[in-house]
Amino acid sequence: MYWFFVNVFDSMIVHIQDAKSPKQAWDTLVKMYNTNIQACKMQLKQGLYNLQINKMNINDYSTKVKNHIDVFASIRAPINDEDLVAVTLNGFGKDYSQFCTSIVIRKTFLDFQD
Repeated sequence: MYWFFVNVFDSMIVHIQDAKSPKQAWDTLVKMYNTNIQACKMQLKQGLYNLQINKMNINDYSTKVKNHIDVFASIRAPINDEDLVAVTLNGFGKDYSQFCTSIVIRKTFLDFQD
C-alpha cells in the first residue's frame, strides 16, 4: 500500500485510503480510470460529431478532424474509417452536398486518408 501512496497523485489518495489491500486499491484506480476514459470518449465524440466546416477551407477542416482522430488514438479508442468518413462528410454541410454525394455513390469506398 505504501507504493500506492507514494506514487499516485494526491487527489487519488482519498479514493484508495480505505482500501484493505493493494488489489482493492488497484481495482478502485482501474474503475476510476475506465470511468474517466468513457467520459472523455463521449466528450470527444460529441466534439467530432459537431464539427462543421463553416468558413474553414477543406484543408483546415480535415486537419481539425485529424486532430480529433489523434486524440482518440491517444486514449486507445480508434474510430473506424466508415464512421470517420460519414462524420467528416456530414460536417461539410449543404454547400458541399454534390461533393459529398459523389463520395458516397462511388463503387469503391474511400477511406479518410483518400
